[in-house]
Amino acid sequence: PDIDGFLVGGASLKPSFTEVISACKPPIQLKKPTFGKVGDIEPAGRGVNLYVKVVSAAEPVPNSDDLVQVVVGDDTGKVTMSVRADRGKACEVGKVYRIQNAHVSMIKGFIRLSVDKWAALKPAEDQEVAKVGDKDVSAVEYELV
Repeated sequence: PDIDGFLVGGASLKPSFTEVISACKPPIQLKKPTFGKVGDIEPAGRGVNLYVKVVSAAEPVPNSDDLVQVVVGDDTGKVTMSVRADRGKACEVGKVYRIQNAHVSMIKGFIRLSVDKWAALKPAEDQEVAKVGDKDVSAVEYELV
């Protein structure tokens, strides 16, 4: 029964009710991620997807207990990546990794690629990065205008 617009008696738990609700809105179509290059990273970057090779091992971030910095790059350049210590310790020098949904943080005017809990950082055995470019994206200082 419907009393004042509210369902009574557990009608919302019946399978037919959930079928009606799911028929009202179409399922979300997921799209394939598009992967960019390190040289194309912008200061306001969100949802950054990259295939990168680890250049240097994880170093602890000063004044932080659980953050480490790892330098990663591809053929267009390299960037400093900030990641939690448990995930950063797994990064081995010379291995290729897939980064998805990372974002750019500006730390004292310099770009840092932040891999937080919402970003994926996984080994990519099927991809290869032959050499890492010389351009250091994190070395360029930006100023607020």
